[in-house]
Amino acid sequence: MTIHRLRALAALAALTPALLTVAASTGTPAAAAAPTRAFPHHSHYLHDDQTWGGYAVTGGTYTSVSGSWTVPTLDCADTPDSSVSPWIGIDGFTSQTVEQIGFDQDCSNGAAGYYPWVEMYPADSIYFNKPVQAGDQITASVTVKGTSCTLTESDTTQHWTKTYHESGSYQLSSAEAIVEDLGDGVGPVADFGSIAFSNVTVNGSPLASAGTLNSTDLSRGDTPLTSNSQPSGSGYTINWLQS
Repeated sequence: MTIHRLRALAALAALTPALLTVAASTGTPAAAAAPTRAFPHHSHYLHDDQTWGGYAVTGGTYTSVSGSWTVPTLDCADTPDSSVSPWIGIDGFTSQTVEQIGFDQDCSNGAAGYYPWVEMYPADSIYFNKPVQAGDQITASVTVKGTSCTLTESDTTQHWTKTYHESGSYQLSSAEAIVEDLGDGVGPVADFGSIAFSNVTVNGSPLASAGTLNSTDLSRGDTPLTSNSQPSGSGYTINWLQS
């Protein structure tokens, strides 16, 4: 059931008007490019195992979502080659498309790395070269108006903002604040400790009152890898349990 894709690297020179158009970019000089290892993102709807952890809102038509979180410190000691990805998005919980923006958190040979991206699933991720470090404050949003989709991510600690515009048709069937397993339900999930999503609003309403709340955990079969706190207003915390 999985649509299997590989990452597209983030070289800005590779961006074309037919894909995503960069509307604004401010801040510090570019960071190192993302690694070449293949960690696909997925639609929750299409994957047999639980590759999403967090909350998705359903039951309405969703045209905007935004939220904030602090970049966690990865513990790569026991999982030296692993990955996980927090993001904000629209669609994908019950549909075959996702409009999403966030970043990958990878342990590679025991070293942690953080790589921001934007994605219009099932198209490949587009990585952009901006610095992200543990402890940074991240804000992300996705807004759809008609056929236009605007995706923005900001690192207020590093003082950069990236905004992309895309045109297309959208299901608008869910909105999410998610941590995703990028190992195709097979590779280990990087030990991120916990991530506290805050100021999560959907169509202008706090997460907890924006529609039908669906809680989902990262898992391997019947074994949970993460757990969610109960949402409180516009926030919740997702905790890592095991890889």
